[in-house]
Amino acid sequence: MASQQQQPVPVDKTDYQPGLLISLVPKIPLILRTTILHLLHLTKQSQYLDLRTELITTTLKSFMTPDVPISITATQRHLVKEIEVKGPLWVAKYACPAPQDDGIQQAVAAAIEGLRESSPSGEEFKLKMPEAAAVEAEWTGHRSGADPKSRLPDIPEKAKYAELMKEVTHPTTVLYFHGGAFWLMDPATHRTTTRRLAKLTGGRTYSVRYRLAPKHPFPSALMDALESYLCLLYPPPGAFHEPVAAEHVVFAGDSAGGNLALSLLQTLLYLKRTNTPVLWQGVSRQVPLPAGVGVNSPWVDITHSMPSCDANSDYDYLPSLRQQLAFEPVRRKCAQWPTDPPRAMVYAADELVMHPLVSVILARDWTGAPPLWICTGRELLADEDKFTAKKFWADGVPVVYDEFEGMPHCFALLFGGNPEGRRCLDGWAGFARRVVDGEEVKSKFSLIKARSCEEVEVDPKGLSPYSREESGDKSQKKMERHAASVAKIAGAVRAYFEKGEAYRIFHGSTNSTRPRSSLGPPPKSVDISALSQVLQVDSQKKIALVEPNVPMDALVEATLPHGLVPPVVMEFPGITAGGGFAGTAGESSSFRHGFFDDTVEKVEMVLADGEVVSASRTERGDLFRGAAGAVGTLGVTTLLEVKLMEAKKFVRTRYRRTNSVSEAVEAIRDEMGKAENDYVDGILFGEDHGVVVTGTLTDTKPEGGKVQTFSGAWDPWFYLHARDKTASAGMEEDYVPLAEYLFRYDRGGFWVGAAAFRYFWMVPFTRATRWFLDDFLHTRMMYRALHGSGESARFVVQDIAMPFSTAEDLVKYTSKELNIWPLWLCPLQRRAPPTFHPHTTTPADRKRDGKEEDMMLNIGVWGWGPNDPRKFVEKNRALEKKVAELGGMKWLYAHTYYPADEFWGMYGGRGWYDALRQKYKASTLPTVHDKVFVDPEGSASKKRGWMRKLPLIPGLYGIAKSIQSRDYMLHRDAKWKWKGDEQ
Repeated sequence: MASQQQQPVPVDKTDYQPGLLISLVPKIPLILRTTILHLLHLTKQSQYLDLRTELITTTLKSFMTPDVPISITATQRHLVKEIEVKGPLWVAKYACPAPQDDGIQQAVAAAIEGLRESSPSGEEFKLKMPEAAAVEAEWTGHRSGADPKSRLPDIPEKAKYAELMKEVTHPTTVLYFHGGAFWLMDPATHRTTTRRLAKLTGGRTYSVRYRLAPKHPFPSALMDALESYLCLLYPPPGAFHEPVAAEHVVFAGDSAGGNLALSLLQTLLYLKRTNTPVLWQGVSRQVPLPAGVGVNSPWVDITHSMPSCDANSDYDYLPSLRQQLAFEPVRRKCAQWPTDPPRAMVYAADELVMHPLVSVILARDWTGAPPLWICTGRELLADEDKFTAKKFWADGVPVVYDEFEGMPHCFALLFGGNPEGRRCLDGWAGFARRVVDGEEVKSKFSLIKARSCEEVEVDPKGLSPYSREESGDKSQKKMERHAASVAKIAGAVRAYFEKGEAYRIFHGSTNSTRPRSSLGPPPKSVDISALSQVLQVDSQKKIALVEPNVPMDALVEATLPHGLVPPVVMEFPGITAGGGFAGTAGESSSFRHGFFDDTVEKVEMVLADGEVVSASRTERGDLFRGAAGAVGTLGVTTLLEVKLMEAKKFVRTRYRRTNSVSEAVEAIRDEMGKAENDYVDGILFGEDHGVVVTGTLTDTKPEGGKVQTFSGAWDPWFYLHARDKTASAGMEEDYVPLAEYLFRYDRGGFWVGAAAFRYFWMVPFTRATRWFLDDFLHTRMMYRALHGSGESARFVVQDIAMPFSTAEDLVKYTSKELNIWPLWLCPLQRRAPPTFHPHTTTPADRKRDGKEEDMMLNIGVWGWGPNDPRKFVEKNRALEKKVAELGGMKWLYAHTYYPADEFWGMYGGRGWYDALRQKYKASTLPTVHDKVFVDPEGSASKKRGWMRKLPLIPGLYGIAKSIQSRDYMLHRDAKWKWKGDEQ
């Protein structure tokens, strides 16, 4: 049953430090910059770390995020290799022979299968178990009297072990598993740590060379860990050591090795609870538990789903999740990657990522485990480590928890000479001695202050805000919650269907500007507001599973850490994915990617009779096509599979001045044809001043170039910035962080926010007042105020798709009849009817070569209309007629006054739509016209109370409603905002 164990790559015994020094030369500017900023106390780390530690941390991070990532094979060649033993340590190498029976295979397979029911995924997956193998390890101990350059004597390994044992003064045996993300490092790279643990305990360490991924995925390493433990307890013939009592063994590990130590412990707990023996060397044995477990910064959540994986990136040398995943395309191009069959994770099959022996954070029960020592810093893994400590404690296990203020991942292994490093190693080793001595261990949770190492007691109850279920919710558990929510929604829909009753959908927010009174009182409703999570981001397939109430900012925040972004992102952060699919969403990237629903691969829907179905271009294609833009009248969308594309750090944003409407239209045509442009839109400030804005995704910017942002309260509003940039002729450019670009129109709502200043005429429109009132001038708050005030009934908000050939005619019309400026220009792909998306029909005398164009130009007309309600309706109806005359079509999110016959005629009649409604049992639901139509008579004659007729009162009431919503906290706390060059 032996299988090939990976061997360290041989290396020349010469000292390779000069190579390291050469590699530091390009880092000199970084080192100098870090030094200056640290001495000026301008870095976040400077309040916690000394200069040397910060320099090492910063430089190490730069090495871990190279401009050109190297492959897995090449990385292993550098970091998994033999290193000559030097210094005050004994190393005796031993290989436990491969067992001749299948006991380890059977025991690990039983634990995997038995604990699978405890996994949130619960998916069926047949795992092909690897064979047990010979497992190498290094016995490590302290060597007194040796200087740093001392070499081991040239004697047999068994003799080295005998010399090592002469210096052992305590029965502690540390079974050690090295870190390295399960695919890097080796016992040789961790000798300094294992030696110090041996010295501080007076014992010895047994450091395991377990098999590495991706060649040997889970559960190979776990099998090697179990074999190594059995080897200690029941040594095979020829072993150097005598049997080690379980009460003298302490499991230990760092990072991924900490995961492996805990996974081994969970396996043993399962075997003990089920009374399952392990066949080892021909004897069935009940395997006892060790004396304790000590783990340093364990990586227990393989999915990187905890908030600290992003929030603490400023303090850690580990690459952020986004940076790690950006390397994947390069890493895959090597002999070991991709695997066959392919998988997303290096360590484990996709179906097992959520198994509690892989992501140990999901283990349900640690009851009966021996005492735990665990430490963490202000690192990417902090939240999962806190959760693990609290979970052990809640399950009745004694826990010693040390959190080191401001320290990076596994800091004691790098900075063992620092006060914090010494304190960490002393605590780690001291714990091991105490549990082996049989001393009672009482739970103690401490925050170790930076530099002083002062201990501050921490309440374990407040250590982690997450329950196990909530932790699972950040990964596969979300799918279970989603399924339960959809089942509840389907039940409610089914009940209304059986009674023949109409209902509305309540999703908790709106970006429609139709007066809410036009929707009538919400008689009966189905609440889908709970469907507001990003369930999964698959970086390999480049898709996201998104619930319908996920707003754009949350979607972008979920995908950017993976180095991905949706191809079409609506410019307002609060617009939801479901709204983009059920309505119409075309943005500055739509000339290339289409409407938002063109980037949706698949949807889950609850039909009108309560049946839950899937729809895509190949499955129920008629429903998939018809539901896009049908404003929820064919069913309730409950899940969307959204395509993603590679993200970049910046958008190189160029501003092209135009001097007439016709020039602006033609400039947009021109820019659409340029391959380098990822984004194209334009603004008309007036008939003689426009700007065409183009964007190109890029990871670089000119050295010393300024980064332009638009999310800060003192930042310029984007349209004002574009106006000022093009005050004179020529081409200007900025480098804008990607998310800042995507949501560049949020502050001021394009320029609708300026209308609020005209409404409150006594407030000057200045940069200072915009800064002071910033909380009220983001789109979420403005929508709240607009609906709360009732003023949407006299505010023109229309997006109009026009043929390019008649766009100038419409601009001239709106200028004369409405005098609304600026106007937005956005090129879009034209979708052929039947569809409820706007589609153009170019007048015959305007067609080029007699053909319908495959592109159209959206014109955004947003501003105050007439105060008189009747005149307001008349202006809107006149606009609708002019748009139709010019071959255009309005979007349906805004005021729509078309009579039914005229409306259905625009969309090719009702036949195709009614056929869909009948096929999918949606005839009892409102039609599209029912939902979007604003009754002109009702709108014009609607009476308001005397208070609401007073000047400014409606606006103040709207502001009060927006404050009550607390939506201003969403932009204050937004994670997508640019945080500086370290982001």
